[in-house]
Amino acid sequence: MEAQSLGTRKYSKVATVLIRMPNPAYYAFLALLALTLEINSAFSARIAGFHTTGGSQYINTRNILEELATRGHEVVMVVPSSFDKIKPSKKVPHKIYQAPYKPGFLEDTVIPLELEGKMMEVLFKMSKIQETLCESALNSTEVLKELKNYDLIIYDSGAFCAALIGELLKIQRIELFPYPPNSPDAFYHMIPSPISYVPQLPTGFTHKMTFKERLMNLGSYIGERLFLSIVYNRPMNALKMRYNITPERSFEGAVADVELLLIMADFALEYPQPLLPGHVMVGPLNVKDTQPLPPDLEEFVNNSGGHGFIIVSFGSMVASILPREKVDMLADAFGKLKQKVVWRLKGYIPSSLKANIKAVQWLPQNDLLAHKDIKAFVSHVGHNSLYESAYHGVPVVAFPLGGDQDSNAKKAEHFGLGLIVDHKNCSTQQLFETIEKVVGEPRFKTKAMHISGLLKDHPYTPLQETCNWIEYVVRHGGARHLRAQVFDIPWYQYYLLDVIAFLVTIVTLVVLVIRFICKCLCRVCCKKGDTKPKKE
Repeated sequence: MEAQSLGTRKYSKVATVLIRMPNPAYYAFLALLALTLEINSAFSARIAGFHTTGGSQYINTRNILEELATRGHEVVMVVPSSFDKIKPSKKVPHKIYQAPYKPGFLEDTVIPLELEGKMMEVLFKMSKIQETLCESALNSTEVLKELKNYDLIIYDSGAFCAALIGELLKIQRIELFPYPPNSPDAFYHMIPSPISYVPQLPTGFTHKMTFKERLMNLGSYIGERLFLSIVYNRPMNALKMRYNITPERSFEGAVADVELLLIMADFALEYPQPLLPGHVMVGPLNVKDTQPLPPDLEEFVNNSGGHGFIIVSFGSMVASILPREKVDMLADAFGKLKQKVVWRLKGYIPSSLKANIKAVQWLPQNDLLAHKDIKAFVSHVGHNSLYESAYHGVPVVAFPLGGDQDSNAKKAEHFGLGLIVDHKNCSTQQLFETIEKVVGEPRFKTKAMHISGLLKDHPYTPLQETCNWIEYVVRHGGARHLRAQVFDIPWYQYYLLDVIAFLVTIVTLVVLVIRFICKCLCRVCCKKGDTKPKKE
């Protein structure tokens, strides 16, 4: 490895001083120090994080890079100029490539469509955005030149352009999978998905399906594969051809060619299903050690009069674009509660907010969820928010707004973690009664604490586990021994269609031969029967 740990230069100065000293003990110490540094530098690497869109995905990747930098690796974060939530630091420097979008463009163009339920339009638009961002990255000679000297690229599944960059520069890759293992992107990595008991994410079914649901599940499975092939694979394959990136291999093959797939989920909150050796469940990366609350928030939640508090957040992209009538409805419902309410809200803020409500532009969600007096979390139940709430044992009032949130909400209700509210038809009284029910009935808190115990019962935190696996790949120069043969066989072999065709052919031939023999025997018998009367 070319990378050297950050401490090597510092210790070299110490060694220079010690070597001038005549005492033999110092020479022994120097030899031991040199050996330690040699071992450390042998396992250090240059690791790049690649990001395109999404605030939570960026935070996850950045947290990983910070931990890796602490362990002595040299890291860098590559982001487009359109991403406006970057937080560079000494540990994690950022490299920015120019993109033809303004910061915050997703909140203006995509999120409103999602709130209106126009999911097909959202998916087509996101496909075009990812294609454009990928082309911008491939045109950035400065970024490509920088990455060429790196040993490993880590990226979330939404930033799949990293697959093309890694293939172009011949750099090993590890993908962070920020979804449940039954999501549509699982097709790229051949995550086993038996249709009979693994529900496809868009269906919202549980693992106990009726005949009708299994039939619909099969339709969803086929439809998702066709959709990905048309909307995402075709334009990305054209991009590969245009930039001459191993044109003999498809985009799907490039995405699948990772050393490891690290899945940010846990079966404590997922329906059981099989995984391949190279698929590792590491749990939610957004949970971390709690920090003291800001003084104003600390004072607000502590003055709850024994009723506790709830927090409200619908994600960073939605906080400022909720329709006014919906914000007013939420404010009226929250104002009826006995609990204090900490609400992440930007843009329009009702002038008549009750005294029990504190509207903030940003809130320390992890620290508030870990607070002893929290009673519930009113959330859009994005993947990260759902896991963060479950990790801290906090019941949820699910307020899904689009995307995978509907399926997450149904999953939360199935696991007994909370209840769902339909944002399209919800009234003030209905929302108020649902929150009261989740806060007042002990079964939700009991179930939430049980799931929390399962999520925490691991020898390492999710972040530590993730970095341990990344270092495993660094130490061994990859993890090809975990790669299943399924990636190297055609689809008809995977589904055993050739074997089925062979067996059907054999059975058909046997039936035809038996039928032919029976016909022959019948003819012989008939002839013998016809000759007897003539002789008589």
